[in-house]
Amino acid sequence: MTPLFLFSQDLTTFVCVCIPEFLSLYETERLVQELAKFEIDSHNIIINQVIFDEEPVESKLLKARIKMQQKYIDQFHMLYDDFNITKLPLLSEEVCGVQALQNFSGHFLTPYKSALKRGTVEELEQRVSILKSALQEAESELDRVKKGKQAA
Repeated sequence: MTPLFLFSQDLTTFVCVCIPEFLSLYETERLVQELAKFEIDSHNIIINQVIFDEEPVESKLLKARIKMQQKYIDQFHMLYDDFNITKLPLLSEEVCGVQALQNFSGHFLTPYKSALKRGTVEELEQRVSILKSALQEAESELDRVKKGKQAA
């Protein structure tokens, strides 16, 4: 037996949740088209796990990922210019538990803002600090390798 779903078009909407990648963009488009066939509103898209370029990033891999994500975010905005698009940040850990969920839910009401903006004194100081730390780690590793070769 097929279940019958009743809904009010005035009270029902579907929020698409995706990530900024090709397959997710493609599947979101398929979903929006299918929902439109049934006259189900879907004018809200949440793009999750966005790496914001305002963060100080030194990794070539992360820089490439940010560039790739931005390409798909731009495509989402181009395809869905009349939709409400919300971008949520990639977090360092999963959102688990009631308190973490309550904290994260703030991103739905207030768009994510990076703590640091590129080109500010604070951002440049943080980048210098990161680079100094990476240099110290590399120098320590070099010393260990040199000592290992001398012992052999």
